Amino acid sequence: MSIFTNSPDSGPNALSRAAKYLRKRIWLTVVILLVSLGAFGAGLKYLEDDAMQQKALKPKDRSLLSKVNPFLALPTPIPTPQLSKEYIYAGSRLLAVEDANASAVPPADLAVWRPSEGKWYVFGGPGSATVTQVWGIGTGDHPDKPAVGDYDGDGKTDFSVFRPTDSKWYIMYSSNGSGSTIPWGLDSDILAPADYDGDGKTDRAVYRPDDATATYSKWYIQGSNGSWLTPEFGTEEDIPAPADYDGDGKADFGLWRSSNETFYVKYSSNGGTTSFAFDPNNNLSLGSAVPVSSDYDGDGKADFAVFDGAASPYTKWYIRGSASGTMLSTVTFGLPNDIPVQNDYDGDGKCDIAIWRPSIGTWYIINSHDSSWRIQPWGLSGDIPVPAYFRR
Repeated sequence: MSIFTNSPDSGPNALSRAAKYLRKRIWLTVVILLVSLGAFGAGLKYLEDDAMQQKALKPKDRSLLSKVNPFLALPTPIPTPQLSKEYIYAGSRLLAVEDANASAVPPADLAVWRPSEGKWYVFGGPGSATVTQVWGIGTGDHPDKPAVGDYDGDGKTDFSVFRPTDSKWYIMYSSNGSGSTIPWGLDSDILAPADYDGDGKTDRAVYRPDDATATYSKWYIQGSNGSWLTPEFGTEEDIPAPADYDGDGKADFGLWRSSNETFYVKYSSNGGTTSFAFDPNNNLSLGSAVPVSSDYDGDGKADFAVFDGAASPYTKWYIRGSASGTMLSTVTFGLPNDIPVQNDYDGDGKCDIAIWRPSIGTWYIINSHDSSWRIQPWGLSGDIPVPAYFRR
């Protein structure tokens, strides 16, 4: 008999009987199918839960079940922690790589140098501890003079003094805590440290009003790379006011001449000079005013500004905005004998009007971002205010 001969249990007859059997038991078939799918889904859920538990316990060692489960989503990569802002130098300005809500520049700390102790007292902002540091000598006929600046270019101000008795700069670098002693200047010189070459580091500089070797007053600048710069610019009566007036990232040679109430500037960008008379008609009587030039309007250029501490009964600030080319503001703020301590204390990229009252050791600041006042006791009578970004 051929093996291909149909039998009663094979072929179409067998399929027909199977179909009739299934039709009679359709509900049983559906139930079996649903139960099978449920069991399969429960199994996958178990695999997923186990995989997630294993990942939580050992983030870097996934379990075997998690590896074989094809339905488990890949773990979300752990993001690299990012600072809200990181400070970098762009020329002589300290700028920030920041998120949408971060400040454009670091806020300055409240700080004083106490000659009686040769000690620095720094009141830092949020996230910065209060710091005290012995550095300098304040006793004798010729005490040290604070010479704040960022001499190592790490974005933080270094503790630094100029010692008239030996005409040397004593600097403690914030980057590594080491110190250096560098001869530069004379006892009679006026300190004028700033970043004149735009490398992000403060240069040691002095203004010599009565230099016998020059026709005019002379600047002596030692660049951070060891180079020298000795331009003649100014007269014996002038007060140095170096700042970046042209916005090229380098400090310009600035002077305030009280006799005619005029600023004189020699630009670093092109070597050209300019002047600005605050009171051409001599209506303000600014003969005793001192320069407080800084960037009050936030355009990246220093504004011509003076503080009239002799005004009575309240002192006055006169600021000429570089962005508009006109008088930005005249602000009545302070009392006679107050010391101007202008700086950016709220971190909005604009210099704030501020004074330190030595009689009670208190700081009074007008925050430029909203014109609110900040009043902070810090220091004692006899201290020298040295606001800057010290953060330790």
